[in-house]
Amino acid sequence: MWSRLRNAISSQLEALLRWLTASALRSTAIFVILTFVPILLLTYYIVATSIRNTKADAASADQTVSGFSVTLLRADFRGEREVLVGAADEGSLQRLLGTSVALSPGAQLSPAAQRQLSRDLSAERAAAQQSLARLQRRRPEFLALALYDGMGALAASAPTAVPVPVEQASLTSPGSLPDWFRGALKGQNMTSPTLAATAALPARIVFAVPVGYPLPAAMHMPAGSNGVGVLVGLLPRSVVTDWVRHLAVGPNQYLYLVDSRHQVVSGSPDGPFTAAQVAALPATADALAGRSGSGEFVTAIQLESHAITYAALPEESMALLVVRPVRFGFYIYRVFYDKLAFIAVIIFLLAVATGLLLRSAFRYYQRYNKEVESGRAKTEALLGSIGDGVFAVNGEGQIIEFNRAASDLTGTPAAEALGRPYGQVITVVDERPGQASAAPDPVRQAMLEGRTFRFLRDLSLVRRDGTRLPVTVSAAPVRDEHGGVAGCIAIFSDASQEREVDRMKTEFISIASHQLRTPMSGVKGVLSLLLEDVLGPLNPEQRKYLRRANDSNERLIALVNDLLNVSRLEQGSLQLRSEPVNLAEVLQTLAVEFQPRAARYQQTVQVERDGAPQEDMEVHGDPVRLREVFLNLLDNAVKYTPENGHITVRLQATAQRVTVEVRDSGVGIPADKLPVLFQKFNRIQNPLSGREFGTGLGLYFARSVIELHHGTVEVESHLGEGTTFRVSLPRRYSAAAAPQAHS
Repeated sequence: MWSRLRNAISSQLEALLRWLTASALRSTAIFVILTFVPILLLTYYIVATSIRNTKADAASADQTVSGFSVTLLRADFRGEREVLVGAADEGSLQRLLGTSVALSPGAQLSPAAQRQLSRDLSAERAAAQQSLARLQRRRPEFLALALYDGMGALAASAPTAVPVPVEQASLTSPGSLPDWFRGALKGQNMTSPTLAATAALPARIVFAVPVGYPLPAAMHMPAGSNGVGVLVGLLPRSVVTDWVRHLAVGPNQYLYLVDSRHQVVSGSPDGPFTAAQVAALPATADALAGRSGSGEFVTAIQLESHAITYAALPEESMALLVVRPVRFGFYIYRVFYDKLAFIAVIIFLLAVATGLLLRSAFRYYQRYNKEVESGRAKTEALLGSIGDGVFAVNGEGQIIEFNRAASDLTGTPAAEALGRPYGQVITVVDERPGQASAAPDPVRQAMLEGRTFRFLRDLSLVRRDGTRLPVTVSAAPVRDEHGGVAGCIAIFSDASQEREVDRMKTEFISIASHQLRTPMSGVKGVLSLLLEDVLGPLNPEQRKYLRRANDSNERLIALVNDLLNVSRLEQGSLQLRSEPVNLAEVLQTLAVEFQPRAARYQQTVQVERDGAPQEDMEVHGDPVRLREVFLNLLDNAVKYTPENGHITVRLQATAQRVTVEVRDSGVGIPADKLPVLFQKFNRIQNPLSGREFGTGLGLYFARSVIELHHGTVEVESHLGEGTTFRVSLPRRYSAAAAPQAHS
């Protein structure tokens, strides 16, 4: 049965083959079908794949241009806003707002206070007017500056030639305040949409920043006032247009900046879209909603295709669009790609046109290659225009991008840096006092942990000639399409000026602390004489208030001492003595001193040793500074341990080191707060943090002093179970000489 079926099929196929080959026309058709159609289909696949890949490369270049353009525009907007934020701290502006609100009808003032404030109002207004005028002279790009109180009333403006810098009609009552003005009253830095031109002012954008102010003489806040005014600055739209026009883009790329009302703030006059078309684009709505991406847009009438890459500027409530027209030929190829079966039939019927199609496709491919190369050139130009050093590495740590600023800062030409391991070109060291010249590696950390690292203090770049340059460093991982880390991009900036300002600030704090300590000591002495009845008996009411004054003075003395110690540490002028110090005796003394304070909270303070004799607990160091370290640790233990808690100080000694553990049964520290525990002015909020006064400097000072003694400080903590600080000190260390006397 199967043999007969197989023979029948073979016979039919043989007959069909004889019929097809009996005619020259039929033979030609077979040849075309068996030869040209597979070749043409394969050609179609190669061309379509090449076009798709080239299109993806061009879209990637557009996204790069969009990303750098957004970065530069953010920097421009941020610079103008930071000028206003700095001006908002002017005392003259705050005093004027406070005086104006205090004189409002809702304020509760005595007639004498009202007359005094009325006399002060003119002087405060003149001072605020001068401050605004100075600011406008420094930043002439602002059309006008104006200060408003919380009700939208104009308090001061500059220049006076523009009497109403913002539409006063929209600020006449709280119900008609614009959204950006209300946002500023809530403490946010706001940017308005584009405001239409008027007879006195051109089209403009308004920056609004909050100005907090106190009421004088502890007066009640009037109804409707929240203690916040608004400082606004009017930036002409032409300035933003100049920012956009100076962005480096390709010859076939057009930038459009759109505000939250879908108005075009800046756009290329010769671009493919009108302002109304840009406002109606789906990409515009997506970007204003905070999304970024890219896509294509085909006009319904002209059948023209445009590649659109869009990104959001959320701080300004604006969107940036990069539009690149796609030639009409690409639309034809797109139809070719989408209609495979239909085009295959057309190619079969029009085989003669195969060569022309291939030639056209090849030329189109060449054009796209040129566009991709042009996009890369523009990207390199953008990198070169950035003032900060930027370099990128691949997964093996080899440098693949190195901009001009990076060459200037490191002293290494880009041609020498490319292809080399970044560790041979970029070296940063930690400049903290008392630290060895460690070599932090932000690039390696970012690649290993897959997150961004920022180092803003105490780092210096070792240049090619051996000199050191203070820098701030930021490193972020670059991920591939699968989410893995494929490299890293790092930015480092010259921080010389910021480091000098920080040094001057520290020096000022040191001088001020020295000057404040003497009068405060005198106040302390006088208060002690009064409290001890040396100058005469006191009644209970007098004694109560004098004790409050004495406690406040003690807190102020502690704060000044902490600031003075920290400033000496940061200046490197804290001198340490090296002499025998018995830690067991120091801790026993401190435990006795803390007993009355611990008894106030029904706490116990206990000192334990590991069985070694007391003489084995001796180290070489500065007895005064070491006592301050353990005083701070015990102070924290008492402060953050609830009532009926236990505080244990345990000493352990080896041949080389002495270890002290200060353990409490307190509230504990969250795990996410441990990395910032030893930073300056850092106080972690918990149910007991308001029980006693604290400066947030004790742990920073303690760790710095222990490190100067070549010791270590470790912390272990669990919420609700307590905290353990472990201090390990060598028995001997070499103390570096310092220029100042010990105090």
